[in-house]
Amino acid sequence: MKTPERRRGFAHFPGLRPAVAVAGVAAALLGLPAGTSASDASWTSSEFGTGALTAATIPPPVMISPCTLSPGAAGTDPVITVNWQFPAGTGYGVPANVNYYVANGGLLSNLTAVTPGSSLATTGPVNGVYTTQFKSGVLSGLLGGTFGVYLQTKDGTGWVSTRATANASMGLAGSNPVCTVS
Repeated sequence: MKTPERRRGFAHFPGLRPAVAVAGVAAALLGLPAGTSASDASWTSSEFGTGALTAATIPPPVMISPCTLSPGAAGTDPVITVNWQFPAGTGYGVPANVNYYVANGGLLSNLTAVTPGSSLATTGPVNGVYTTQFKSGVLSGLLGGTFGVYLQTKDGTGWVSTRATANASMGLAGSNPVCTVS
């Protein structure tokens, strides 16, 4: 006697194959996203615009020659005095619109901000001209050396100008004091 052959797969259940196929397609369709939603980033206008951008230029203070270096007793109490003004028509004023700096050796790598006080004083304006004195407290090390003093306009928006410069130097014990505006 021959043993009956065993059927494998869907042949044993003839109606099962179409049902499994329909279930597989339904599962695949349910797993897909429902579609895209509206986006705020869409753009449908055909209009365009052109324009030019310009940046504000903040004018630096104008140094007025000559500046002076008074060395004090044997060069121990030097004072650099500079006369300067804001460019005409800017409406800038002290102290709101000016930054002060000094640099040992006149080198910008040594630039130090200075605030008004016992070592720095500004008076004026007299006929639009301010006078600023950088005193020995901020000029330490000037004995026999060189210093740069700098003024910079600052606008109410935070923008600043390039720096206006005066350079001062003297020999040992305050000999040959020189100050030049550049």
